Amino acid sequence: MSVHTEPHGEDPDDLSSDSPSFYFEVADLINTLILTPSLTNLIPNLPTFHTYTSLTAPSKVLYIRLYLRKRAWLKSETLNYKEVPDISASIQELVNSALLQKISDDTENLTVSELLETFSARKLKDLCKSLQLQSTGNLTSMKNSVLRMCKKQRSLFGGVSYTTQRVKKKCCELLEDMVKISETPAVVLDKVLIASFPQHLLLYEEDEKMLMTGQHNLSRILLSQFQVTRKFPTYKILCTKPLFSSSHQLETFLSACQLEAHCHAHTQKHEWEKIEEILNDNLPRYKEIVKTWQGSNEKPRDVHLLRFTEEWVITRVMRQGLAALQRLRKYEEAASLIELLLGYTPMWYKRGSWWENLALIHHFHLKKPEVARTAVLAGLADPLTSKDSKIALELRLSKLDRNFTPEFTFEPKTVNIDIVALEGSGSAANSKKIWLGDNNGETVLCGVEDVTLNYYINNFNFKEGFHCEGSVLSTLFSILCWDIFFCDVDNVFYNQYQYSPLDLNSHDFYTNRKKQFDDYFAHLSELSEQEISDLVTNKWDLYHGTGCDGLNWELFSDADQCARCVVCITPSKLVKLFEIYVEDVRGKRSGVPDLSVWNYETREFAMVEVKGPGDSLSNKQRVWLRCLDEIGIRAELCLVKAISSKKLR
Repeated sequence: MSVHTEPHGEDPDDLSSDSPSFYFEVADLINTLILTPSLTNLIPNLPTFHTYTSLTAPSKVLYIRLYLRKRAWLKSETLNYKEVPDISASIQELVNSALLQKISDDTENLTVSELLETFSARKLKDLCKSLQLQSTGNLTSMKNSVLRMCKKQRSLFGGVSYTTQRVKKKCCELLEDMVKISETPAVVLDKVLIASFPQHLLLYEEDEKMLMTGQHNLSRILLSQFQVTRKFPTYKILCTKPLFSSSHQLETFLSACQLEAHCHAHTQKHEWEKIEEILNDNLPRYKEIVKTWQGSNEKPRDVHLLRFTEEWVITRVMRQGLAALQRLRKYEEAASLIELLLGYTPMWYKRGSWWENLALIHHFHLKKPEVARTAVLAGLADPLTSKDSKIALELRLSKLDRNFTPEFTFEPKTVNIDIVALEGSGSAANSKKIWLGDNNGETVLCGVEDVTLNYYINNFNFKEGFHCEGSVLSTLFSILCWDIFFCDVDNVFYNQYQYSPLDLNSHDFYTNRKKQFDDYFAHLSELSEQEISDLVTNKWDLYHGTGCDGLNWELFSDADQCARCVVCITPSKLVKLFEIYVEDVRGKRSGVPDLSVWNYETREFAMVEVKGPGDSLSNKQRVWLRCLDEIGIRAELCLVKAISSKKLR
C-alpha cells in the first residue's frame, strides 16, 4: 500500500471566491444520486455509502472537498474551508461514519517506509530523538537511520518485528492528526458518479488516476460547469432503457476505460511498444465485437447508448493502437487493423478518416497503388464518408490517376493583408510570431486571429465581431433551438443534472427530433427582422444563465448584441446554417471559420478563416467555406503576411 501526502494549504480545486452554497449544492447532488433506485442493482455495496446522507451539511461539504483531492494522507490542521466552521467536529463525524480514516487506524496496512514518507523534516527529527537516533542531517539520512533500526535492532522483549511495531507506534503518535478518505466508500462514490455521468469519462485527462475515478466526473462538473452556472435546464426524464443494464456491463465499461487511460498515458510518454502490447492482448476480443456488425452499412440507432459499452471503448483503444503501429512503422499490421475498424459501423463518423488512412498507407508506405486506388474508390462510395474526407480521397485519387479531376474544386475568396509582427525566440523556422495590433490607438501584442479581427473592424466597415470559431454558431443554435434541444425524447436524460441530451454528439440527435426541427426551421426562415429579434430577446430572457453544452452566455454582451448578429445573418440563411450543423453536431463543430463579424447598420455579416505564414486550409475548413458561400454568407480566407518583423531577444 502506498502513501502519498499533499503540500500544506488549500486544495488545487478550491474555489474560495465562490459563495458557500456552491459546495452545499454539490452535496445535495450527491445525496440525490446515492438514493437513485436504479443504482442499487448496479452497485451492490452502495448501501455502505448511505451513511453520507445522514451527515450534517458541513461534514458533507468536507467530504466532497477531500474527495476532490488526491487520495493522500492530509494534516487535519492544514484543512481550512469556509463552509466547515468546526473542522475537528466534522472530521470526527466522518471518522465515525467510516468515510474518513486516521492514520493510527491503518497501522497494520502501512510499512515503516510508507509512514516515513508522510513526515515533515521537523517531525522526522522528533521521531529520531524519541528513538534515540541521530537527528541531524538531511531527510534521506534520517529515514535511512530509522529503517536500519527496524532491520537490525532487537529489543529486550522481542525481535525485529517488535521493534518495527514500536517504531510504527511512535510514528502514529507523531502523525495522529493525519487523515485520508476511506478507500471502499470512495470507490463506491466513484461508481455512482461514473454510472450517472459516464459521458465525462470518455474525455481525456492528463492525470490517469483521476481519469478512472468519479473524482474526474465531479471535478469536471465543478470546474467546467458549476463555476459558470449552477442552473440546470428543465426536461423530462423518459427512460425505457438503462444506461447500464447490469453491474457486469458497468464493470466491463470501466475496465475498457482503464485500458484506454493506460494507452493515453503511454501515448504521452511515446511508449508505442506498450500500446502495441495492449492492442494485441485485446485484438481477439475486438474481432468478436466486429463480427456482430458485419454486413451492416446503416447508421445504427441509439449510438449514444453504445458509447457506454465495452465495445465502444475497446474501439477507441484500437484507434490508439493504430496510431502506435504507424509510429512503429508496422504498416501491414496497421492496414489490417483499419480494415477491421471499418467493420465497426457504429463509429460511422470515423469511417472517412479510416479510408483516408488506409489509402495513404497502401500508396505511400507499402507502395501498392492499385490497392490504394481500391481503398479510395471504396471510401468515396461509402455513404458514411464525410464531405471533408471525400475531398482528401479525391485528392489522393488525383495522385494515383492523372486523368482524374477532383469534383471538389472550390477555392474561397482570398484577402491578403500585411501586419507588423515580431519574431518569437528560437530558430526562424520554428519561432512563433507575435503580431502588433491596434486597440483604441494603443499598440498591443496579440495572436494572428485577433489582429485580423481588429483589422476587419477598422478597414472593412464592420462594427462588431468575435474570434470564436464555432462558438457563435453553437450559441445561436442552442438559444434559438432550446425547446427542441430539451424536448421529450426517450433515453437521453437520466438525471436532473445534465447540460445536454446524451445523444447530442451522435446522428440520433437529429433523427430523434427530425419533425420538430424541420417544422421549426420552416417557421424560423419566414420570420421578419423584428420577429427574429424579439424571439432572440425572449429566449435570452427566459433561459439566460442556464447551463447548456455548446452555449457560451458570455460570448454576446447582452440580448441586443445577439439579436443584431442574428438579424445581419438573416433568418433564412441562419436556418440553412442550422440545417448543416444539426445533422452532425459533433463533426460540424470543427472547421468553422475563425472570425464572425457584422455591421447592423448595413446588415452585413461575414465569416473569415485566418491563416498566418506557413499555414494552410484543412479539408473541414474548405467544406465550411464552400457551404457558407452556397448559402450566400460572405466567407473569406484571410492570408496574413508579416512585415517589418524583428527577432525578440
